[in-house]
Amino acid sequence: MTTTQISNTQANSTAIVQYFPEEVIYEFAKHINKLSDICSLSLVSRHFSQVIFNCNFLGWQTLLKSHFPSSFQMVPPDLAPINHYQNLMAIDNNMRTGTFQTRTIPDRQCASFCLEVKDGKLISGLMNGSIKIWDLASGESLHTLEGHQGCISCLKVIDGMVVSSSADATIKIWDLATGKELKSLKGHQGCISCLTVIDGMLISGSHDHTIKIWDLASGKELKSLSGHGNKISCLTALDGMVISGSTDGTIKIWDLASGKVLKSLTADQNSISCLTVKDGMIISGSENGTIHIWDLASGKVLHSLKDHKDNIACLTVKDGMIISGSHDRTIKIWDLASGEVLHSLNGHKDSISCLSVKDGMLVSGSYDRTIKIWDLANGKELQKLNGQLNWILSLQVKDGMIISSSFDRSIKIWDFTPAQKTSTAATK
Repeated sequence: MTTTQISNTQANSTAIVQYFPEEVIYEFAKHINKLSDICSLSLVSRHFSQVIFNCNFLGWQTLLKSHFPSSFQMVPPDLAPINHYQNLMAIDNNMRTGTFQTRTIPDRQCASFCLEVKDGKLISGLMNGSIKIWDLASGESLHTLEGHQGCISCLKVIDGMVVSSSADATIKIWDLATGKELKSLKGHQGCISCLTVIDGMLISGSHDHTIKIWDLASGKELKSLSGHGNKISCLTALDGMVISGSTDGTIKIWDLASGKVLKSLTADQNSISCLTVKDGMIISGSENGTIHIWDLASGKVLHSLKDHKDNIACLTVKDGMIISGSHDRTIKIWDLASGEVLHSLNGHKDSISCLSVKDGMLVSGSYDRTIKIWDLANGKELQKLNGQLNWILSLQVKDGMIISSSFDRSIKIWDFTPAQKTSTAATK
């Protein structure tokens, strides 16, 4: 084709698309998932550009959801969708290049074992039984919640309430805005190790070998589930079922309505340390380093993944991948369908304590006092964040920030948002 023919073809295409209705352009947009695709499409003609780059363009929601799945719900009210998209792109770039500001919230009392972020507030559960509520932007302490007599083991924030559990065997419900204690739930006889909330019900697992189901509104105990022979280490709930793992080496599936055991799953008699449920499968991590993938309907083991050499401390499932962190100092990325290892990440020098996934990146915390950011697609280490002086205990990735707590009694905020003047501070 000659240069003249190409030029004529481009001119004819431009003339044709001038008459495309907006609905046709919206249909085109459903099949693109990158800003570069949008830009290329807009260059076809002025008509395309005018339709795409306006705040009424329906495709922006599709783009946000596909390109930034972890941040999709984070839509500031003062940002139009296109501006929000560009803001997320800038955060993504800053996380990959290591451009950030840091702030430290010191707490001289003791370390925070768990963190939650909600409505511009940071909620930290301390080892001495206190709960602190901080203003995330200023770092100002808003409330100190006193009442628990043991280490805070779990925190949940739901419907303007903070739900906390403790080694003192109690659960407390607090008003997030005022810090006032609303209810204290008593019934367990041992440390409460895990909490989840579903359909107005609070479900708790304890070292007393039982699971309790509570009405969240009234605080009334509805059921107590007994059957495990040792501590409840982890649990989740979905579709009218409660799935629990125990240090007795079993996973039990319970009917939420009746409290009856539907199935009891055992693979290798090793303590279950963590579990999650995805796409009709239970994924569980064991103390011996094995990960089992179970079929939820039949209870059969589909795959046993045995590349880790020590306890599975944390795991998550994202985009058809299992991501697991172990005391063997490694993180592994597995294909959920086949059970094959896709990547083994070997950069940490001590046990992996926590994991979080954000928009194609993995954030990991370790007892080696560092946080690392990895590219999920290729397993490459992007950044190493130094600054805390002891074990990383917990982390949250929220609103362009990585927030971590350490045994050094501090909470550190690594802020990647582009609105501030930032400095390249990552240590590689």
